[in-house]
Amino acid sequence: MNIALLTGRGGAGSSFPGKNVFPILGRPLMLYPYASAKKSRLIDDIYISTDGEELKAVACEQGIKIIDRPSEFARPDSQHNECIDHALSTLKARGVPVEILVILMCNVGIQPEGKVDECIQALIDDPSLDTAVTVHEWGDHHPSRGKTTDKDGLLVPIMPIKEPITTTRQLLGATYYLDHQVWAFRIRDYRLPATGHQPWWFMGNRVKPIFNEDLVIDIHTRADIDYTEMWLRAHGYDQ
Repeated sequence: MNIALLTGRGGAGSSFPGKNVFPILGRPLMLYPYASAKKSRLIDDIYISTDGEELKAVACEQGIKIIDRPSEFARPDSQHNECIDHALSTLKARGVPVEILVILMCNVGIQPEGKVDECIQALIDDPSLDTAVTVHEWGDHHPSRGKTTDKDGLLVPIMPIKEPITTTRQLLGATYYLDHQVWAFRIRDYRLPATGHQPWWFMGNRVKPIFNEDLVIDIHTRADIDYTEMWLRAHGYDQ
């Protein structure tokens, strides 16, 4: 089966407590990724992994099946693969077969049409792929341009650079960033890939990019909500 798994914490320690159920154009934020799963022609069932009672209440209203996330996987420093591993273990215990697992984050309200199925189809078409994920091309943010600060508070390159590098963005080559709209995993024996690219090593080594022209963001601030609402209105959503 192809399973969609919404993921979201209850909000304690969050950068924006309660964001996953915050009303966006009159709907709890988590309903936008849910709608993407619901519209999919390739998703067989929809679950949510959460520790939040408000999220569970919304899930019950919509008929989303609930996986109770243990507190040790719902801390501010918890890693995403931990709750995914727990969900897969739960699905195995319930006897639910999983071939492809689609992760949809509850705090991503911007949902360009068709990307869930595009990611799933990529895995169906190429059995060698571990994962298919949505990405955004962002040349201005090439890693060679990134800076951090040293002990004196001065800017230094975030990555080691020994040779001169052009300041012309177009000559640096394409730079893609995961936008976190869709992560689609091929699941083998209820397990994520054991190794892969950092920092999301659990995506494996053969990761297919599915391109989004629009800038998709996951919500962490009120400004993110303003941008999300603007995008939704521009794409036909209203109160």
